Amino acid sequence: MMTRTLAQPTLDTVTRLALAGAAACGLAFTTPAAAHDRGDRDVVINIGKNGDLLKQLIDLDQQGIDDMRAEIADARADVADAIRDIEEARQDVSGVPGGRLILRIAFASARAGASTAIDEALRDARQEIDKAERDLVVADVSHEERVETQGAIDVLRTELDALEDSLNDLLTAMRA
Repeated sequence: MMTRTLAQPTLDTVTRLALAGAAACGLAFTTPAAAHDRGDRDVVINIGKNGDLLKQLIDLDQQGIDDMRAEIADARADVADAIRDIEEARQDVSGVPGGRLILRIAFASARAGASTAIDEALRDARQEIDKAERDLVVADVSHEERVETQGAIDVLRTELDALEDSLNDLLTAMRA
């Protein structure tokens, strides 16, 4: 697993969150760094580096915000692919004696760990976003920058909510 520090919240990190949820294993959020290994979708994610999410959001321009939206949309598409993979796995084991039971146990185990990790991850991300919004009120930036940064915060919240919905769909698919 490789570790990397975020310089800008292009929301590469949130994309990694979806990939981790899609894999339904090894999802965790930490505060100081983001690490990922795209090969197996095992991910450790961070939004904000040592409390500097606000600076990262201030540094975003409209293109960065658009990129953030696109990356989260890609993440939701990855989750949708994972849901399709779950359905295919169910079909593949339908004729195998004991296959459904084994799959059910595997999904239950993965779901339990992923559910807790996703809940914690989203809570931590929302806390970082809330802190950035509180800090924006007193930040030494122009009115225009404040409005643009608040827009980025609003987009981040909206996209995080949509990602949460997708991840909940994934967990539901693992229950069925």
